[in-house]
Amino acid sequence: MKQKSKKIVLDVNTWISIFLGGYFKDVRSFVGRKTTILRSQKLEDELKKVLAYQKFDWDKPIGFYMKFFYQFTVFAHTENVFTLCPDENDNYLFDLAIQAQADYLVSGDRAVLKTPIPPPTKVISYIQFREMLD
Repeated sequence: MKQKSKKIVLDVNTWISIFLGGYFKDVRSFVGRKTTILRSQKLEDELKKVLAYQKFDWDKPIGFYMKFFYQFTVFAHTENVFTLCPDENDNYLFDLAIQAQADYLVSGDRAVLKTPIPPPTKVISYIQFREMLD
């Protein structure tokens, strides 16, 4: 029986953790295991903004990280619909996860992790997601 491809949304803080921790192989592994990592325009814009924060001392140009992001993600158009996240700036993550029918929304943000989301999408931490892949 053919295994269904998993669709996931990685929050910006998860992408930053991947980049800071050098966990590029995790992303390659996700995609290699019949996983599609989704992105939206808002996720892309937020990642660009956060990558430019001066508190991060990147060892490579920001363009390197964005190229990696584009290489391993698939674009999904979204509409602004979701309004239940305590941090309204994170509602776009739920819009992407719900509208693209993602299996998982992966985040390290407590507000995101505690926000209810309609099935079948599950909100999990990056650690939980990595454990599932092992």
